[in-house]
Amino acid sequence: MRKSRLVYKIYKKRREEFVKGGKKDKQNWCYWTWRYLKDLNLEHVWESQKFVVGKNLDNLIRKILRRKEEEDWTDRMKEKSKLRLYRKIKTRLVLEDYLTEFDREKRRQLTMIRGGTNNLRIERGRWVGEREEERVCNVCLGEVVEDEKHFLLGCPMYVRERVKMFSQIRERCRLEHAEMMDEDWQVDILIGHGWKKKGKEIREIVLEYMKKANEIRNRFMK
Repeated sequence: MRKSRLVYKIYKKRREEFVKGGKKDKQNWCYWTWRYLKDLNLEHVWESQKFVVGKNLDNLIRKILRRKEEEDWTDRMKEKSKLRLYRKIKTRLVLEDYLTEFDREKRRQLTMIRGGTNNLRIERGRWVGEREEERVCNVCLGEVVEDEKHFLLGCPMYVRERVKMFSQIRERCRLEHAEMMDEDWQVDILIGHGWKKKGKEIREIVLEYMKKANEIRNRFMK
């Protein structure tokens, strides 16, 4: 912009006032330009007053905005205890594959088990004010908290269905020894990132397991 233009002269005057005021005057429209660039780690652009418009800059800003959006999203998740599992399996702010793979009911089932809004006691106990350690499994009566990991991997009342699930994953997806992996890895494979290009097949197998396990669970919860 040419320095002779009125817009530039007004901007320069307001910028000088803003800097002299310690960059605190929110009524000065320069504040929001400075703050926006500062939040994007681009304060050096403000300080140098050298702003080169171009494709590279556009791409840089998009990338920085994306990163900041993910950071803010991650911070918000940390504030919600019910997202304890979701935080582990949802590491990027992207559309999950299962949302376009399955019908509405299957999407709902996966969303509920992933996001903590489900009928397990870890969630239902929260509704009535139970302490977390009190929310034990009423199916196996094993004094273990009935959370998503217990439902998928631990409860002995679903052991037959679980053996079948891992057997199918091994045969159909060529994933050996999944049942012997660390539990966090298992959960991520089953309802998180999946494994290689077999994510949809694994999720289909898991959905069938969940259906059978819930049928058993419902008999005990009546």
